[in-house]
Amino acid sequence: MTKTRVLVAENHPSIRENLRYLINAERDLECVGVAKNGRQCIDMCRELQPEVLVVDEIFPGADGLAITAIVGSRLPQIRVVMYTFNPEICEVAREMGAVGCVPKYMPYDVLLGALRQAAPVPSH
Repeated sequence: MTKTRVLVAENHPSIRENLRYLINAERDLECVGVAKNGRQCIDMCRELQPEVLVVDEIFPGADGLAITAIVGSRLPQIRVVMYTFNPEICEVAREMGAVGCVPKYMPYDVLLGALRQAAPVPSH
């Protein structure tokens, strides 16, 4: 089974590490890296070519919406899932190209489900 490659872009260190751990604990997902700021996120997207990017709305260097727009225009093969404390931003995130948006107060299973839903369909 091939695993869906996920890049985590999260502002808060403990959430960032929790997400890395949770994603790697799933048999069908793999965290290929974690980014701490906007520039690092874009660089890691180019270098690592994840299939899915989970990005925090509030992020130093470039906010999650800006990153969503940049990835959507420059790296359209990467599917973006916004991860936010502000669910009102979800509609804007989708307009900017995010395929999913998960409020941070939801259980982690909801985020893992959104990552799976965002994953590209395997070709046979």
